Amino acid sequence: MFSALGLTTMRGCVIGWVISAVFLVVGLVFTFTPNPVIGIVLFAVGVVGIVLVTLAVLRVRKGQAG
Repeated sequence: MFSALGLTTMRGCVIGWVISAVFLVVGLVFTFTPNPVIGIVLFAVGVVGIVLVTLAVLRVRKGQAG
């Protein structure tokens, strides 16, 4: 799953973190609009992205240490 997302290197993980952070910020901004559902969904996608990228980083670092 991580390789399909491009999260097999530290560079890919950093890019994933940046994309997830953008989703978080955009979701937070859209939460304060008259229709906050889009913002809540984008924010949730950002949170899931951060968790996945963090797990991928732990996996990449474990592979580099061994």
